[in-house]
Amino acid sequence: MALMINVLGAAARRRERVFRDRTNPLDLYDDREMFKKYRFNREGVMFLIDLLSDDLEHATGRSKALPASLQVFVALRFYATGAVLDSTATQHGCSISTTSRVVRRVTTAICGKKDEFIKFPRSPEEVRKTQHDFFLLAGFPRVIGAVDGTHIRINGVALGAAEHLYVNRKGFYSINVQLTCDAQYYITSVSARWPGSTHDSRICRTSTIGEAFAAGILDGLLVGDSGYGLQTWLMTPVPIPTTRAERRYNQAHSCTRVVIEQVNGQWKSKFRCLIGSGLHMFPQRAADVITACACLHNISKHLRQPDVHQERAEEDGAEGHDEVRDAMSGRQARDDIINNFFT
Repeated sequence: MALMINVLGAAARRRERVFRDRTNPLDLYDDREMFKKYRFNREGVMFLIDLLSDDLEHATGRSKALPASLQVFVALRFYATGAVLDSTATQHGCSISTTSRVVRRVTTAICGKKDEFIKFPRSPEEVRKTQHDFFLLAGFPRVIGAVDGTHIRINGVALGAAEHLYVNRKGFYSINVQLTCDAQYYITSVSARWPGSTHDSRICRTSTIGEAFAAGILDGLLVGDSGYGLQTWLMTPVPIPTTRAERRYNQAHSCTRVVIEQVNGQWKSKFRCLIGSGLHMFPQRAADVITACACLHNISKHLRQPDVHQERAEEDGAEGHDEVRDAMSGRQARDDIINNFFT
């Protein structure tokens, strides 16, 4: 009797591990449903699986490791919905801890491909084509990028002593993200490392793109809103236009710069983890998710994936900045454009 009790006790201690059924979305959904849930149709998902599989496949099948395909689906569902991790975990039959690791793993893999999919025009051929595309919009010359800043909400619980730096002028915690784009709605640069209190103008000046323009490495113009300081390479609107030429300049500037606002709206509508309650993770991890979503935006454009119905993006508005507005050289450059192209 005692022996039987000992055997039963040992068996109870050695409980058999139960692995949940992880349904494969490739077997479940047609193109329409797959796009609705993951923001990519079957062609797009297969492209991403092929692109990332070498980085995601585990060396062994120990502990029923998730295959690369399911890891991609788990991460895409998080990017697409912004749902808390337990919701994404439940849908794919994973634990919350596994889902968190998978999102991090896939995000890191996508960020590793950043230079393949996010490129600022630099060669003479790329610059000429980009300037031509922008000129066709409204006749604004020499533009090779539109720039704007947008705030991505984050959780302030784990910010520690730097908490106050992440509070933006609207009173919530955020990362101030700088995007540039071309006239074909591709994101050409993304900078997601600045706390929400940082001015757009400072981010632009100290970014890789801004420093390249200031050093003369890049030849052309950016167009930005009035939150930026006027530079010889960054054109902003005339604050109070008084002549017909200045009004025509402002109209052309607006019609050219609107592309970055449209990109921002498309980007956030497609990857809703970037809106709503925001990213509940440390700032560096949030920055990586933001960068990964920028890469996915360009991949979606490249594959001609459908666009999501675009909701009106919240206007970040113009901010003050910590430099003298309309420096003489920048004002002269703007006046030259007005006189040569809009009189």
